[in-house]
Amino acid sequence: MRKLWLAGAALVVLLAATGSSGAEVGRLDVPRGLKVVSYYRSDAGWAPFWTDWRPERVAADLDRAASLHANTVRAIVQPAAFGYPDPAAAFVAHLGEFVSLAAARGLHVQLTLFDQWFDWADVPGSRRWASALLAPYVRDARIAFVELRNELPPTREPLAWARTMVPFLRRVLRGKTPVTVSVAGVDPVARLRALKRGGVRPDFYDFHSFGGGGELAVDVFARAKAVAAPVPVWVGETGYPTTSAISGYGGVPRTPSAQEAAQAHFFAATAWAARTEGLPAVGVWVLDDFVPSALPAPPVSGADPELHFGLFRVDGSAKPAVGVVRAMFSGGRFGFNRGFERVVAAESGAAVPAEWSLNGVGASFASDSTVSRSGSASARVTSAAVASLSITPPSAGCHGRGRVRVSAWARRAEPGGSAFLVVEWFGRHNERLRKRRSEPLGGERLVWQRLQVSSRAPPGAAYASVELVVEGVASPIWFDDVSFVRR
Repeated sequence: MRKLWLAGAALVVLLAATGSSGAEVGRLDVPRGLKVVSYYRSDAGWAPFWTDWRPERVAADLDRAASLHANTVRAIVQPAAFGYPDPAAAFVAHLGEFVSLAAARGLHVQLTLFDQWFDWADVPGSRRWASALLAPYVRDARIAFVELRNELPPTREPLAWARTMVPFLRRVLRGKTPVTVSVAGVDPVARLRALKRGGVRPDFYDFHSFGGGGELAVDVFARAKAVAAPVPVWVGETGYPTTSAISGYGGVPRTPSAQEAAQAHFFAATAWAARTEGLPAVGVWVLDDFVPSALPAPPVSGADPELHFGLFRVDGSAKPAVGVVRAMFSGGRFGFNRGFERVVAAESGAAVPAEWSLNGVGASFASDSTVSRSGSASARVTSAAVASLSITPPSAGCHGRGRVRVSAWARRAEPGGSAFLVVEWFGRHNERLRKRRSEPLGGERLVWQRLQVSSRAPPGAAYASVELVVEGVASPIWFDDVSFVRR
């Protein structure tokens, strides 16, 4: 009876896959053509997403995913939720409906199997479960690819299991749907190397990269590409939490508006890094923020970073990063707040330039809409000691190569003190390698003057930072129109 029941469920899903929505999507060029957003409902993540199935909510959420110019949405499946080793008919049907809802919006599906599953010795059960779940999708172009396991631990038993399961999935899918497996960690490149040395040979490698503000992305991606070669590699997950609890940027205010601007800057940096290294667009974690009850146990507080990786807030409103992700998926350009028109709130409530780090004890920073060289605003800094505005532009990452030319315009209210522009190079461990500073701002009042620096990356450089520095200035210095050009 159980086998008949499963066969009937598979037939229902197959019929849904081939006719009910009338939607058709062509096969993707994987991984090169991937534009992926991971997804759970904001009020139900992981297993509860499937056990509390709400197709009307899923449909509305997928409309927003499609609005990003994404072409793939990720469905993550837990054996414990679906039933193991035989998936229950109701959950097989839920997955089938998810695939159809995605296809109706022009979205393929990244199907991630064996989430939160650790019984590495049970290869027969693994094969039985995967075969039943994948049977309706053999030669189905709506499935962009199958990820055997999310963030596989690259240790002995998991590697042995993956060595067996990757070729098995290829056979089940008749070689028509690519198969991958992902790794993550503090050093994802090392884990990728361990996966490859462990003999796991997917159609392409998938690694997840988090942390910091994206400054190291070019170096990390270049090293991952070298490790994976000649097999292609894809950054399947990356993201930035918009919470006041932590920040990937020292000196950026820990306020909601400032951290949301920081998230947009992070995606600009990682998107540029992937593009410059010839990799597919990075995979986005995740579509929406979560309410605390949506995460797996143990319970978390409202400030927990895991709740705030979404491109959209819990109420469905868009964060600034939405515009950057749309540009990433549509071939657009990535900039930064070079003219200081974009403004966020500091902890004090003052309006300060978005994306820029504010450094200096006792210094005063503000976005000034009454003074500008061009546009509608400038950055105003006053400090009796030393203070700076600093930023790593999205295109400032490197892999030990390149030259930059940086300029900024500045003017002073009164004589006294000093102001200048600095370009500083850092290595992959954030160690300082080289610093180059401009000639100081002249003494003439209320006249815009150009500060310039040209600098070559030293050996081992991973990124460059731009600093607008003032020293001993009792009256305001204004900065505007920063230019950062790669040579």
